[in-house]
Amino acid sequence: MSGRLRLSGVVAIVLGATACTAMSGEEPPASLADEAGGAALRITAHTEADFAGTFEGAGERVVFEARRTGSATATLHLEVNGQPFDASYDGDAKRAWWSGHNGALYPEDLAALKRTLAAMGDHFGGDQEGLRVHEDFLVRRISFWSEAPAGLTMPERELDLSKPPGETIRVAPPGVTVFEEDDERAETGGIEVDHQGSNEDGILYLRCNANALAVHDANGHCLQYETIFAGPNSSDCMGKCGGGCGFGTAGYTYDCLDHDRCGRKHGGSFNPWDAECGDEYWEADDDFLHSIIGRCL
Repeated sequence: MSGRLRLSGVVAIVLGATACTAMSGEEPPASLADEAGGAALRITAHTEADFAGTFEGAGERVVFEARRTGSATATLHLEVNGQPFDASYDGDAKRAWWSGHNGALYPEDLAALKRTLAAMGDHFGGDQEGLRVHEDFLVRRISFWSEAPAGLTMPERELDLSKPPGETIRVAPPGVTVFEEDDERAETGGIEVDHQGSNEDGILYLRCNANALAVHDANGHCLQYETIFAGPNSSDCMGKCGGGCGFGTAGYTYDCLDHDRCGRKHGGSFNPWDAECGDEYWEADDDFLHSIIGRCL
């Protein structure tokens, strides 16, 4: 999976409404040491309309600034070891935009983003649902970019967030064999399908703690269909947008399930040099940004 954006409410309100009403204007501590190696999150601005600072140490440097420009609009600028990102969100127009300026992220950059996200989680006390619109936008974008396949070109991207969330169950096409999770035939590419589209339009939520149909392809095989147990009670929150179960994650969706499964089978979750899952990554872009935190059906 892979990507970058310009941003925009039903779910823009998700990103905007709860975020706009929480937290007072109190200034947080100026820095937060990271236990893993002396790196620190330093906040240089924290107001109702601005959140800026750095995360640096052990050769890592992440610079960020997110601004609230309206009741449901925000912009951000991020630099990861010198690689710039810019993005904007418009919850009223239900659109988003971002750009990685055709650069790429590599293992040390992805690690720096994950550590920045963890430090922000500590900084906000793990309260992701209480973030203001610009803070939530920043956290969700960092979460998405931190999951990119290493070396993937990060272009300019526009996101249409106007499609209403779906509440449907994915069904395999007629004649397609569906394997259970970890079936050896699925591992060896036993399913031969003529590359039917595995993407979903908009955001489709998964059933909570139930088997769901995961679909992905890779260089060694066409589309594979597997039933995967997903939801809050699954191993490592399968299907949840973001890494694992904690701060910086969003809802449980089909696109994020595809991304999770592809990463686990082809190394994208553990081997940062495996770019097999680039298409699944791009398909989950809007899910990371706009799905409701913790939601499943």
